[in-house]
Amino acid sequence: MHKRLADRLSPTVKYSIFLFGIVAIILGVIFGSFAASYLHLPPSEQELAAELFPKLIPFPFVGSLVLIAFIGTLVSFLFRSYIIPILRMAEQTRLITAANPHHRVTTEGAHELVVLARMINESADAFQRLQTEVDVRIREAQQAVREERNRLAALMSELPYGVVVCNTDGRILLYNRQAHVMLDAPTTDQDQKGGTVGLGRSIFATLERAPLVHALDVMHHDFERDQAKPALGLMTKLCGNRFIRVNMASVTTGEETTRRISGFVLSLEDITGEIEADSDRDHLLQEMIDGIQGSMGLLHKDVNALCNLSGSNSVSCEIHRSAIGRATDDIERQLASARRLFSEHRRAFGNRENVLADTLLALIAKNLEERFGISTAMETSASIWLKIDSYAIVQAFSLLAGLFRAEYGIERLNLQVTADQEAHSRLIISWPERDIPGRALKEWQEMPLFMEKDGTTDTPGTILAKHGGVILPTPGPGGCCHGVAVTLPTALGDDTSPWHTTTAPRPVSYEFDLFHQPGQEALGKVPLRKLTFVAFDTETTGLNPTEGDEIIQLGAVRIVNGRLLHSECIDQLVNPQRPVPKSSVEIHGIDPALLCTQPTIDQVLPGFHAFATDAVLVAHNAAFDMRFLQLKEESTGLRFGNPVLDTLLLSSVVHPHQEGHSLDDIAERFNLTIVGRHTALGDALVTAEILLKLIPLLEAQGITTLEEALAASIKSPFAKLNY
Repeated sequence: MHKRLADRLSPTVKYSIFLFGIVAIILGVIFGSFAASYLHLPPSEQELAAELFPKLIPFPFVGSLVLIAFIGTLVSFLFRSYIIPILRMAEQTRLITAANPHHRVTTEGAHELVVLARMINESADAFQRLQTEVDVRIREAQQAVREERNRLAALMSELPYGVVVCNTDGRILLYNRQAHVMLDAPTTDQDQKGGTVGLGRSIFATLERAPLVHALDVMHHDFERDQAKPALGLMTKLCGNRFIRVNMASVTTGEETTRRISGFVLSLEDITGEIEADSDRDHLLQEMIDGIQGSMGLLHKDVNALCNLSGSNSVSCEIHRSAIGRATDDIERQLASARRLFSEHRRAFGNRENVLADTLLALIAKNLEERFGISTAMETSASIWLKIDSYAIVQAFSLLAGLFRAEYGIERLNLQVTADQEAHSRLIISWPERDIPGRALKEWQEMPLFMEKDGTTDTPGTILAKHGGVILPTPGPGGCCHGVAVTLPTALGDDTSPWHTTTAPRPVSYEFDLFHQPGQEALGKVPLRKLTFVAFDTETTGLNPTEGDEIIQLGAVRIVNGRLLHSECIDQLVNPQRPVPKSSVEIHGIDPALLCTQPTIDQVLPGFHAFATDAVLVAHNAAFDMRFLQLKEESTGLRFGNPVLDTLLLSSVVHPHQEGHSLDDIAERFNLTIVGRHTALGDALVTAEILLKLIPLLEAQGITTLEEALAASIKSPFAKLNY
């Protein structure tokens, strides 16, 4: 405990305590000796000594002061020449080993320390040479791998399909240019700057979460049965004016005996032209059927009219009428078949995949248990495959179970799938212990389940009808029922096959370590190296946000798993809707005339807010920039509740004895070049680079998580700045 307390004391406090202790000891010894001598004298001599005290005391007192001054000077010399230089040398040595191998220890202080500094610098030179040799060998060893990766990356970037790879939490690990273009579908300038697709960001911000999670559950269940089945036609996403078909396949890791699903691949296909062609074809087919139908009616009418004319041979007319009737009846049957096939084609358009019957029952059972606490008993054949939209079917029967749980207290259901006929199977849900009115099933079929973009709703009845399903209640006494059977289309069974992944090396952007990234629920415990950061900076009209100064430029860049992503950044000018002082222009050099046509901050911040979702915000002197954002929360309806790290505070934590902690001072210490100083993006980029240099220095002090970094920042003397 004493050691930890001493470690927390600054050198100035230690110096003061040391000096005070010396003064106390000197005065105590001198005046204690006088007091002890006085007390050991006989009374007669004490009276004599008392008379001499006024003449004797000044000399020891003055001598004590001289001694204290001399010792204080020596102690001060000791601290200035040894203690403080040693602390600075320690910080600079750590800087060499952890962040900037080009840095060298300054030779200051006593001669012995100068010699020590030279030895440290010599060791640093040797360390740098060794590190350079290792780096060269690593680069040579990886050259072939990089060339192969680049070839595959070039191939991937030229694919006509979009590709997105995610981990099981939905964090994007890889995407190519086509995927970025398809999914972002920007409609405004600020959306173009931020976008929704980026490394480390959630795919659920772009695609619906529930179907993806459902498909992943299906894959997990099939994986346990040694089945390799991607989800084809998982969903159709409307992005702008384009329809995007989304397919999904799993990514596995591990050895053959310990293989597991660690993520999934989404392939994106623009099917706008296909849908338009289908629509045109369907329209022409419908017109053709209707036209033929009308022509046949006219033909019948004209033949009848011709035969009714006077002078017509009735026998001959009847023969021709009978022949035409047989031909038209045959055409009528063909038209009826065409209408039926046309109706089935339109009804079949949707999200269909091949699903094992026991997989479907397992998903329904899991959903009922988690949502309503309903237990289930399942029975099926392992060989039955269904061609269905499993997500919609699961939701439809979950709605039924939820209704029965709330209205009739059903706590247990029996689930069964049996082969019904060649092209259909029968899904049976029963509740033999309770009598449910038949009207409850009718209410369930008509309850809204999904709402489409045009405002129409899908009900369980319409969903099952789209599958060609027939709903058959199991009758009970008094108009009640004990179950319901639904026919569903079957599909050909799939042969088991080894699992494989279609994952390829980086097409455009990648960070595969995100496969192992913890969830975002407890950011405080996440190591700094594993966090996603957004380093940002603002240029403003002045330094007083509470007095009307406004943002005129916003710059930001993302850091994912220790990688600075130059391709994912924001560089946006902002219309402040107020004059820009000349003194500010002299600093940032932004021409006020350029700002008039730019979007306002209320238009820019939504894009930045989306860009920073699930990330830790990083800024230099962050209190200043965050104050501008906080003052806009009411007008924009956005709240920037992200954790915030300040590189100024972190620099003072790792280098408490260095004199400068400005952006320029820190960049110089880390041998970083600032490109575009006093531009928002330029300062954001150097802030990001500084953070990456600070992380190993923080780790060397035992500060490894976000929680620890925030706690250390609070103790910095700079943490008291307010704006």
